[in-house]
Amino acid sequence: MYLLGAYLPDHKLVRIALTTFYGISYDTALRICARIGVHERATVMSLTEAQITELSAYLSSPGLIPARGASPTRAKIDGAPTKAPEAAVPPPSQRAQASTDPLRSIRIEGDLRREMLANIAHHRAIGTYAGRRHANGFPVRGQRTQRNALTARRLNRLERRQYSTAPSLTAMLAPLARARFV
Repeated sequence: MYLLGAYLPDHKLVRIALTTFYGISYDTALRICARIGVHERATVMSLTEAQITELSAYLSSPGLIPARGASPTRAKIDGAPTKAPEAAVPPPSQRAQASTDPLRSIRIEGDLRREMLANIAHHRAIGTYAGRRHANGFPVRGQRTQRNALTARRLNRLERRQYSTAPSLTAMLAPLARARFV
């Protein structure tokens, strides 16, 4: 099944398949499943059309999803529901503001990638230590450089290509050298 352009295998659990989206971890996927009412052992193939629609709506714009209403979690005794204390703060999923609920403020895929590249470009522009490490292709967070910096070199090398678009100096000077010595 394809959901928002990502392929989710039918035989996988929904909480595992959601991790194919960039920016969704196992814990976040489990919380999303709980939020939309999907059992944690449900497979992608067993999702109903309504659940698929709700999941795609949630992932496309999580901040626009309204807060959840309070659900009765305490048992009724003698027909009267028990009340929670009045001064209790509601859980994040029931708060009105999206900024206070971590699941309503998640960013995935392109938005998250753009934000990360903007943060790196900002660090490079202001000349911080982390920005210089990114620019040189070195590990940024204190890893060793002699033995295990291969991942950082590979990732940062790809990023540097977009900044160096000018042709090499020898290619620029070759026609001038030929014209001068002829």
